[in-house]
Amino acid sequence: MIVGKLVDLYRYKGIAKNIDTAIDYILNNDLLALPKGKTIIDGDNVYLNRDTYIAKPYEDCFFENHENYIDIQIVLKGKERIGYTHISNPTLKVTTPYNDVKDVTKYNNNPEGAVYFDLEEGFALVYTEDAHLAKCDVDGSTVEKVVVKVKIEK
Repeated sequence: MIVGKLVDLYRYKGIAKNIDTAIDYILNNDLLALPKGKTIIDGDNVYLNRDTYIAKPYEDCFFENHENYIDIQIVLKGKERIGYTHISNPTLKVTTPYNDVKDVTKYNNNPEGAVYFDLEEGFALVYTEDAHLAKCDVDGSTVEKVVVKVKIEK
């Protein structure tokens, strides 16, 4: 997982073509002006979901990971708590097996050794091996967010 401010996102160009496509779009568009819902950037290779919500209490949150897409989670306004642990963490337990339509496996929300941080007007680039928890409440604020889905180039 890579975490930072949007102004520094350009530093991660060159990792893969689809990541470059996503970064170029993020840096050259007003993400707050996008309509809610899905925006296609490059077919099923790169797209995003724009949302506005009040973050959830911790007990309603869960860890997840994806097999075919990297996430670039971007908090545009507000603040939410993010959690991270590697999928090899032995205390990470599957609660919902892999769903190939949604490209997600869900896990418990309390694995030992997980790292938590508050994301505020920044990004988290989340790889497939990164079990991550998102949308958790910090201060009751409304969150303006974009999650860019970047297909893994195999």
